[in-house]
Amino acid sequence: MDSRPDNPLSPHALGPQLLERLTAPLRQAGWMRDETWYEDEADDDSGHDAPATVELSRSNFHLFITWSPTTGRLVIDDPTDDWDWDGHLPPLFALDDPLTIDLSPHLTQVDKAEAARRAFAAAGLLDTTRIHLPDDATPLRGTLNTLFWKEHISPAIRRHRREHDGLQVLRAFGEDFSWRIGSGLRTYPVICPDLVPSAATRGIAEWCWRRESDVEDWHFKIDDIAMARANIAATRAVLPHVRPEAIDWHAVRLALTAPARRLADGQALRDIFEEGWEPILVSIHREIDLWQRVDEDLGPEATMRMLSMHGSHTESVGEWWGSGWFETVTRRAIGRAADADTLPASVLEVFTDPEHFADAAAGHPDLLDDDTFAWLTRATFQEQLLRHKAHLPRTTALALPDWATQSLLALIEPDDEPSPTEAS
Repeated sequence: MDSRPDNPLSPHALGPQLLERLTAPLRQAGWMRDETWYEDEADDDSGHDAPATVELSRSNFHLFITWSPTTGRLVIDDPTDDWDWDGHLPPLFALDDPLTIDLSPHLTQVDKAEAARRAFAAAGLLDTTRIHLPDDATPLRGTLNTLFWKEHISPAIRRHRREHDGLQVLRAFGEDFSWRIGSGLRTYPVICPDLVPSAATRGIAEWCWRRESDVEDWHFKIDDIAMARANIAATRAVLPHVRPEAIDWHAVRLALTAPARRLADGQALRDIFEEGWEPILVSIHREIDLWQRVDEDLGPEATMRMLSMHGSHTESVGEWWGSGWFETVTRRAIGRAADADTLPASVLEVFTDPEHFADAAAGHPDLLDDDTFAWLTRATFQEQLLRHKAHLPRTTALALPDWATQSLLALIEPDDEPSPTEAS
């Protein structure tokens, strides 16, 4: 028997070894292993390894994943039935319904892993968890944000400071900071402040590069397509320096202020912004200084959670390159255009097929030429517009179960620990 790892009959492609590989994108997105087990006895009927399972959790959300080598199916199910509820929030399944991913035994390990990753992205599992509320649960919008803050951010601050003065420390950063960080709390669907490195990366790029720096004052120097390339370049530069346990702010500062920073097409930012580049650099240093103080005063976990929430705004940065949703909506838009035979002729001249184009557009849109990048921007906007017309959330969102809705509505009380927007 061929024992190469990518041979579908290889022992390495069965059971727990491959389950580890298939679920690696989830762990990179902040999902932590609760328990793993598998049968090491051969299945009497098939002669192959029995299914392997793993339980993952992130914040209050949980997944029970089963990988069956004999059927080629990866199933994500709800492990929370009959669980006790002893915190501010109930334990919840992270999807509306169980998800089955068909990974044919004939696929290589590489193809299995890629198919699983794309399915995770489409299901919203690689981004922060978003919650869509039933029509009768409007009062829960603010309540959920407050409960998330109490359950995840306040305890992280207390663990770091070892005292109950987190609210006072937050207030010391000023009303402007509270208002800006509160934008994640005002966004709908409700964003859970999960520990998601890619989301925190977008939060840093959005805050320290795009919005709160002086870049907007010099936007007249750069058109929208070049600005999109610059945003992607900033996000890509920060990404290696954000880990679940901490952010390397020294490396982030060097990455965003390097004198020779360039776009993917080779243009130097200094040449594009001209006299505006030095003021922009000063403003980037200013915002990184702010976040370093936040990290020192409130702790790395609270900082990561706040930046993950900030980098998940559904109306803007949450749809940036680097999010699971960006990839998903990009592939859907290209697939729809391919089915309708409306892909630009120039695309088909460069790429072997629509799938090849989708891979390039999802992974490196900043390498596309200006016209193709502009077409992609319009196509993804139209895809989002279709969701809006269908009364769907802009991004994948979990519908809060009826039982949880009713239980939480019954528990609504005057808040004794306001969130940053309320504190200001």
